[in-house]
Amino acid sequence: MTKLLHLQLLPLLSGVQNFSLHLLDGLPRDEFEIYVASAPGGDLVDAVRQRGYKHIPLRFLRHPISPLDATALAELLLLLGRHRFDIVHTNASKPGLLGRLAARLCHVPLILHTEHGTAFQENQPAFQQYFFRQLEKVGNSLGHKVVFVNHSDRENCLSLGLLPEEKALTINNALPPVQAEKLAQVAADRKFDPDKQDFVIGSTLRFTTQKNVVNITGAACQACAREPGLRFILLGDGEYLQLCRQIVSSHGLNSRVLLPGWEADIGKWLPLFDAFLLYSRWEAQPFSIIEAMHAGLPILGSDIPSIRELVGPDCGWLVPLDDQTALINCLVEVSRDRADAFQKGRTAAQTISGICSYEKMVAGYLKLYREGAGVRK
Repeated sequence: MTKLLHLQLLPLLSGVQNFSLHLLDGLPRDEFEIYVASAPGGDLVDAVRQRGYKHIPLRFLRHPISPLDATALAELLLLLGRHRFDIVHTNASKPGLLGRLAARLCHVPLILHTEHGTAFQENQPAFQQYFFRQLEKVGNSLGHKVVFVNHSDRENCLSLGLLPEEKALTINNALPPVQAEKLAQVAADRKFDPDKQDFVIGSTLRFTTQKNVVNITGAACQACAREPGLRFILLGDGEYLQLCRQIVSSHGLNSRVLLPGWEADIGKWLPLFDAFLLYSRWEAQPFSIIEAMHAGLPILGSDIPSIRELVGPDCGWLVPLDDQTALINCLVEVSRDRADAFQKGRTAAQTISGICSYEKMVAGYLKLYREGAGVRK
C-alpha cells in the first residue's frame, strides 16, 4: 500500500477541500492508504472519516503569516517523520510552502502541489506581489510537480520564471460521476416557462474579499430596484455575511435578496435558480461554476482568465471587474431576456463535461502518483 497524505489548511468544505475529496474518492482503495491533515474540527474532518480515511489534526497551521509558522513546520516534520509517507500532496499557499519544505527535509519520494490560485494577485501592492512570488518560487523549488487547475495560472507562473516548464502541468477540476449525474438530471428537468413571475439569480460562495460579496450584494439591491421580478439567493458564510445582510436590510429587500448562510447540500437549491452569479476578484477553477453548469444554469461571471476558460459567450456573460454599473446592467438585462438565459443554460450543461472530465482528472493524478512514488499497477 502506498501511503498518501493530502495536506489542507482549513477544515471546511469549500472548493479546495472538495477537490481533495473528489480526487481521493476516485483512487483505488486497495492501492492507497489515505490520510488527510488539516486544522481540527469542521465539516472536512467528518467527511474524511465518513469515507474511511484517516484524519490528522494540525494545531499550529494558520492562514496568515505568523510566528507560529515555525511551530507549524516543526509539527509537520514530526508528522512526516512518524508516518513516512510515500506521497505528500499539498493544497493552498500556506500548506504548499510549509508542507513541501517539511516533505523535502523528510525525503518524501513524491512531493506534489496543486495550485488552487496563486497568493499574488494584481490588486496587491507591488512589494506584496513580489514577496508572494518569491515564496511561490521557493515552494515550487521544493516539490517535484505543480499541478495547475487552469491554463492561465500555469502560463503566468511560467512567464514569471516561478518554476521550470517540466514541473508544471494542468489538470482541470471535475465532479465525481454520481454528483454530475444528479446535476445533469436537474438540467434535464428544467423547462422554459415564459409566464414565470420571477427570475432567480443564485450563488454559492464564501463571503470574503476574494468573492467580491459586498459589491455583489450592492449590485443585487440596485438591480432589484430596477426589475420587480428579480430575486437573489446567495448561499454561504464568511466574514462579510453580516455586513451584506445589513446592506440588504437597509434597502428593505429581505424578501427578495436572501442570504440564508452556509448550506452543504446545494443540490436542493440549484433547481430554484435561473442563472448563477460568481463575480470574484480571482479564482482558480471554481467548483461552484462547474456544478452550476452541470445543473443547466447560465453563468454571470467576472471577466478574469480562469473563468473565461469555463464560460464562453454561448454559456453566459462576463462582466469586467470593478464596473458596478456594468454588473447591475447585466443582472437586469439577463432577467429580461429569459429565453436567451435558458438557452445559454442548456449549452452550459452540454459543454462542461467536455472541459471538466472526472475520468481525466483522476487518471492524470494517478499517473503522477504511480510514477513519482514508484508504484506500478
